[in-house]
Amino acid sequence: MVVTIWRIVSLLWLMFALPVCANDWPLWQAFGNSFIQADGRVLADESEQRYSTSEGQAYALFFTLVANDRAAFDRILVWTRDNLAGGDLSARLPAWQWGKKPDGAWGVLDQNSASDADTWFAYTLLEAGRLWHEPRYTAQGNLMLANIRIHLIRDLPGAGPMLLSAASGFDLESKGSRLNPSYFPVQLLRVFSKADPSGPWRAVVENNLKMLQSVNVKGYVPDWIAYDSSHGYFPDAKYGAIGTHDAIRVYLWWGMLSRQDPMSGRIKKVISGMNQLIPKQETTPPLTVETQTGAVSGISPPSFSAALLPYFVSMGNSAALRLQRERLVAEQEPATGVLIGHELHYYDQVLALFGMGWMEHRFSFSPQGQLVVQWK
Repeated sequence: MVVTIWRIVSLLWLMFALPVCANDWPLWQAFGNSFIQADGRVLADESEQRYSTSEGQAYALFFTLVANDRAAFDRILVWTRDNLAGGDLSARLPAWQWGKKPDGAWGVLDQNSASDADTWFAYTLLEAGRLWHEPRYTAQGNLMLANIRIHLIRDLPGAGPMLLSAASGFDLESKGSRLNPSYFPVQLLRVFSKADPSGPWRAVVENNLKMLQSVNVKGYVPDWIAYDSSHGYFPDAKYGAIGTHDAIRVYLWWGMLSRQDPMSGRIKKVISGMNQLIPKQETTPPLTVETQTGAVSGISPPSFSAALLPYFVSMGNSAALRLQRERLVAEQEPATGVLIGHELHYYDQVLALFGMGWMEHRFSFSPQGQLVVQWK
């Protein structure tokens, strides 16, 4: 009886949690202490290279806006500009990786940009300009968006405009491209379409849905999808039809999408696999899913459970929601009591900040994709 009552209380807390103070965000504060240097560099790797990525910088920038921390926002932005964009984010998209080189020097390891980072940078700058009434951020966001449109949007023959994974490095021998479904958060594209009404953003939203529908068999999303004009969309030969660390973000982005967005119900129909799997067959998310057969394997890190919190709320799956919350409580790192996982990894904490921050009403997204923050 006691366990049953505790579970009911836990579920009610998850579904109807009262807003809490955005300036007191223990998980974000612990993340900053563990992964962000004083100069604004986000550590994304624990190896000897101690590398940083544009993705890590972009996500941290977003969370500083959620936390209403202008000082941290500027430190992260300046470090990114000076180290990943040659001192000018308006002229070039940031390099995706920076760290220790083979000769011992520190600098850019790969000049190629990554579109998941680039879109989050542009979105956060645009929203920072709106929420903080700072034209400088708005101007930077618009310039980044223009560069994304120039360098990362390609009109794929037979498919229409799509967001490339990067400016180079993901082309197929068949003159097609390798695409990443987790690089298409609808919220971001909605804001882009308002900032750039003549741009391809609405078409990209529709084409992303067509991509998901074309490879959907069991209601799961793979990390990578290949496309060429002869075959259309098909499982990528290099990575296969596996969904794991990248694909988990697709369920997260959709879970946080406003239910009033017309794309919400349409995407729901093609990503129902996790909702059918948990808790009917599994209690927690698998590490990998073979998306063409539905076969699952491996034990995922607790961050997968955090990423799926908004998804299960939006699916109305209270049993799965309760199980993920219980797992997250059990998987908190002992030293801080808030970071998740007994071995601390940057990406796990990022997924937790998104999923758990949304659950705590620290932020949400309007039907137009705009960021709604608690402090505002």
